[in-house]
Amino acid sequence: MYKGIFLGLATADIVYYVPHHLERNQKLKAERQLAYAGGPATNAAVTFAAFGNESTLLTGLGQHPLAHVAKLDLADHKVRLIDCTDQPRRPPILSAIIVDLSNGERSVVYSNTDLRKLRSDAINDNTLEYADILMLDGYYLPQAIQLATLAKNLNIPVVLDGGSWKEGLENLLPLVDYAICSNAFLPPGSTNQDTLFDFLRGHGIVNIAITRDGRPIVAHSQGQISNVSVMPVKTVDTLGAGDIFHGAFCHYILEYDFLLSLERAGEVASLSCTSLGTRAWIEQEKFL
Repeated sequence: MYKGIFLGLATADIVYYVPHHLERNQKLKAERQLAYAGGPATNAAVTFAAFGNESTLLTGLGQHPLAHVAKLDLADHKVRLIDCTDQPRRPPILSAIIVDLSNGERSVVYSNTDLRKLRSDAINDNTLEYADILMLDGYYLPQAIQLATLAKNLNIPVVLDGGSWKEGLENLLPLVDYAICSNAFLPPGSTNQDTLFDFLRGHGIVNIAITRDGRPIVAHSQGQISNVSVMPVKTVDTLGAGDIFHGAFCHYILEYDFLLSLERAGEVASLSCTSLGTRAWIEQEKFL
């Protein structure tokens, strides 16, 4: 069993599964509805716990009734929650998600995250006690930098989920050991894969991967660029696949090298796309 610390966004998600994409001014009855916790670090923490690990999530949810949707889901999946919001009575970040059952694609509408903050005392010297790995998703940047600095001093590997570029992220990058980025992660001045690699290497990161949906993952490690194949599956729902990938990577990188960890994490993420929602795959033990 490993111990992972995850710091980042947590949301309360309501997911609607519809037979086709909505047209303008159309009302459409959903074929299925789910509600649970969402967010990059949150789904990664749930995934890490699914491997039988000890998983701790630092985030901001608060005491509003709507926050209990997320809190109950995290408790059900054995994720330890440290709620550090500085405004506990404020509603949590809410997401309304529509998944098109005809192709598995999703659309997401969510409330503003820019003004969300964690308490200044959210991080202390004991936060990373006995931790094996730290994962950050770029949210709550002051605490992310603080925690990554502690991890660096303790030789704890730091994984960054680079979903999209966020202002100030350049201050975190020198503390990152593994940067797993999406196609949408474009720092200032970066326009393609090569410029992104150059940018991240310029900040001292030597293990970099770019996930590209169903296409092969492009990885940079030990001075070489490699393509990591992605297992083809019949896609039902892509929701949270990237987050699941990061959580699985955090588990595998503690056992295998960088490229094999990417491959194994890709298998888990691909298989998660064959069932509805971000949790159903956990119940199918063969996926683990």
